[in-house]
Amino acid sequence: MEKDKVVNIQPLMNSQVENQFTQQIQEDFTKKNPDHSALLHSLETVEVLDVLSDYYTAHEKQKHPKKETAPSNKNNGEHKEIKQAIRYIKKNIHRSITLEEVANYVYLSPFYLSKLFKNELNINFINYVNEQKMLYAKEQLEKSDWAVHTIAKNLGFSRASYFCKVFKKQFNMTPKEYRDSLK
Repeated sequence: MEKDKVVNIQPLMNSQVENQFTQQIQEDFTKKNPDHSALLHSLETVEVLDVLSDYYTAHEKQKHPKKETAPSNKNNGEHKEIKQAIRYIKKNIHRSITLEEVANYVYLSPFYLSKLFKNELNINFINYVNEQKMLYAKEQLEKSDWAVHTIAKNLGFSRASYFCKVFKKQFNMTPKEYRDSLK
């Protein structure tokens, strides 16, 4: 296979997976699938695509290495551990996620992973996780008629009141106010 064909396949694969992922989300919400098995399957597919994308990117960098003027331990702001951590967070968005477990997953100390998040993404770990959960909650509020406490439980919050507090901090309105604004 020619080099340029490999490079051109990636965007096509990304759009196909995004379409499949979107379709699975819509099916889950339409069927009110409480265990989100189809959605979780789609997330696994997205993770496989990310791994393939990383492989092709690394392969291309080996073929055409960039000349750096100064040594750096960063890859233009993209540490592989941060990418792995983000994938792990997205895959486990439906439950409580701790810094320690993600750090163990990417083989870093919690302190160092926390520092990487702040330096690379300009946000601390817990705020990043909560931001991702709130974006997912917003979608659920838009596309389902599930109760707020059900959405909170689906995202790993043990108390709906804390979920509402985090949601309000993120969007300056409660989940109920947000859902009412859609009508």
